[in-house]
Amino acid sequence: MTPYERLMAEAIPTGRFGDSDRQTRRTPAPPPSPEQQAVRRAAMVEAQSGWRLPGEASLRKRARSALKSAERAAARARIREESRPRHLHIVPDPNDTQAA
Repeated sequence: MTPYERLMAEAIPTGRFGDSDRQTRRTPAPPPSPEQQAVRRAAMVEAQSGWRLPGEASLRKRARSALKSAERAAARARIREESRPRHLHIVPDPNDTQAA
């Protein structure tokens, strides 16, 4: 039995919802002892060793793609700025006597 299967095989208390009869209710389970906690913790650590997110490579690829997309957008903006017509220039008035 794998560590994951051992963790999943533990009984999970679900309670009785909507039951108004107090005689059928059980007393709460005692808190786990430090030894039980240590055993469960060791099983959980063993089950998680070597585990990684399945989408980790996908996230790296998505980040690279976003960076490339931002670079392409900046290049397009630069090209648009450079391709604007430069035929409209402000020409100083030769008759202006108060020019700076």
